[in-house]
Amino acid sequence: MKDENLLNHSRIVEPEASWKSLGIYFALAFVWTWAFMIPAVTTAPEQYQTPLIIVAAFGPFLAAMVTIRIFEGKEVLGGWLRMIFRFKIPWYLYLAGAFLIPLLIGGLQFGLYKILGGSPAWREAAPWFTYLFSLIPTALLTGGNEEPGWRGYALPVLNKLTSPVLAGLILGVVHSLWHLPMMGRYETNMLWYLFNLIPLTYLFNWFYLKSRGSIWPVMLFHAGTNVIGNFIPTPMKVLGNWGDFMVLRGIVYWLILAVLITATWKDWQSKNSDHISDQ
Repeated sequence: MKDENLLNHSRIVEPEASWKSLGIYFALAFVWTWAFMIPAVTTAPEQYQTPLIIVAAFGPFLAAMVTIRIFEGKEVLGGWLRMIFRFKIPWYLYLAGAFLIPLLIGGLQFGLYKILGGSPAWREAAPWFTYLFSLIPTALLTGGNEEPGWRGYALPVLNKLTSPVLAGLILGVVHSLWHLPMMGRYETNMLWYLFNLIPLTYLFNWFYLKSRGSIWPVMLFHAGTNVIGNFIPTPMKVLGNWGDFMVLRGIVYWLILAVLITATWKDWQSKNSDHISDQ
């Protein structure tokens, strides 16, 4: 890649793909995150738990920067950072990531909850005027900040090494295992967490590939999935001891994914489909 192309924000700047660099990336992400996350959920005093979790959540992003710097140098790293953090993309991608898709997910989950006999709990809902005040910090600090690593780095590398379907499965499993110390706090187990996160990974992947190389829309989308439950609450237990939130949300993700794959099947068939956003 020529220098002028490397620095051109309109072009896709992607790291080289190898299983070795990807393995090192995953290892670095786990080491950084677990070094802070495990103390946060075990021994840390309550006032230090949230700061430790925030620092832990930057693991995938920091690991991506270190991996690119080691294997490809500072020029590629600089071009990659400028590419994934550029703001000049269509406005509807921001709207979809921040509002439309999270609202669809929350609405479908609430509909399923009602069908199963759940009672509305609107008194427990956060006021909608606070939505952005909840969304933006989550996008920057506690969820969305993972995305420069998972989608900005790991996904393009995986798409070069394998098919989009296998890439999503690998990234979904790794991302789920990365959350392993949090299972107690999430009141679930790894089986149900995989059921929830694997389809969501495919949704994140597809949305990122449609975002023209900018990570901002998927950061907002990730944050939206984290906070929408505060605004459309489903507190009543309708599935006994199954862990309502993860199960109901997982069903919604699988349903949306089924519709998405049916509608965009060609995007999922070929290896190295990381430029489907230009199709």
